[in-house]
Amino acid sequence: MSDKMRFGCLIALLLVATVDLRGLSHGHPVSAPAELATFPEQLDGWSGRNLPEIDDSVKKVLRADDYLLRDYRSDDGSAPVGLFIVYYRSQRSGDALHSPKNCLPGAGWQTISSDVIRISNPAAPDSSFDANHYVIQKDGTQQDVLYWYQSRGRIFASEYLGKVYLAWDGITKGRTDGALIRLTAVRTSGDTKTFPAMVALAEKMSLILPRFLPS
Repeated sequence: MSDKMRFGCLIALLLVATVDLRGLSHGHPVSAPAELATFPEQLDGWSGRNLPEIDDSVKKVLRADDYLLRDYRSDDGSAPVGLFIVYYRSQRSGDALHSPKNCLPGAGWQTISSDVIRISNPAAPDSSFDANHYVIQKDGTQQDVLYWYQSRGRIFASEYLGKVYLAWDGITKGRTDGALIRLTAVRTSGDTKTFPAMVALAEKMSLILPRFLPS
């Protein structure tokens, strides 16, 4: 089979999956095990503080079933780390995970660099997961951004892989629930503490998140 034919078969499969998914996703919403508001504020050397609720106009665009917006400060003196978790009981047209890769430019942020890093996962010994790492800039201020997705027991960074999982799980499991986890922190010259602290916080969170997201 030629590469062109393989590509055509893949596109056809995804189109069929998308059609089937539309019917399946409407009838199988999955509630999270616990509300995100009850996510621990104290995380082994980190103290959390809830931030004001997002604007109603943003809520209308986001259309999430649950979300958490919080700052965490570490005892080591690193800069505060912002946490944003958004959860959908099912994903449909207009009610789906929004990629920061697309949303950040819309908010005026310019991407300086991007890569994918591996983060240890204490919830599964000797395992790790991929997370997107972006450095962004706006009005002279730079930020580090870490984000990944957790959907139906999987942890991944790729939006494209997420679409494949979404179609497959919609057909085989009747489920399209999913969550986005994003960490942000101001990036300043000479600061060698904050980004490693963000990664360490992500590791701690990966141990706790299964209590709040369905597997």
